[in-house]
Amino acid sequence: MQPLRSISELPFRGRPALELLNLEQHRDAPDLESTQFGWCQVAEIWLDGRADGEPLRVTDALVLAVHAAEEPEALSDDVELEFFVEEVAKDYSVTVLLSTFLERWLPVVSGGERAIVLAMCNPHAARVRQPKAAGRTPVYYADGDVDSWLDTDVDGRRHIRLEAEAWHIAE
Repeated sequence: MQPLRSISELPFRGRPALELLNLEQHRDAPDLESTQFGWCQVAEIWLDGRADGEPLRVTDALVLAVHAAEEPEALSDDVELEFFVEEVAKDYSVTVLLSTFLERWLPVVSGGERAIVLAMCNPHAARVRQPKAAGRTPVYYADGDVDSWLDTDVDGRRHIRLEAEAWHIAE
């Protein structure tokens, strides 16, 4: 694959939720080395904000797994994303602002969901604006690091949970 010339050439693909969120195998701690990105649709996902009290159950959601840049610029109303594209070369990466990324990719991957969840670290607690491409669909985003977990309840049902400092809905 040649170096990317535009954001449209990112290999941003749909993947199974457990694979995308690195939950296929049991782990005791988040995988801080994971650079996976992509999207999935889930029937439900739990958003657990340590400062918010009870986790929030979000149903019929499009989950976008993206990463803040290693050393992102401190922006108050946007997040600098970094995509490692191993298909081009080892350690090859490109950066783009979240707002630009969402305007380009949401029309491609969304399809009538009731919610959009950004599985994305937000180290500077930037306030995310509602993307025009999302219309009236609520977009959930977190402050700080986001860790993914696969929980099993007393009935043996498994639930995906994203844990962060706090969760918000884009304005």
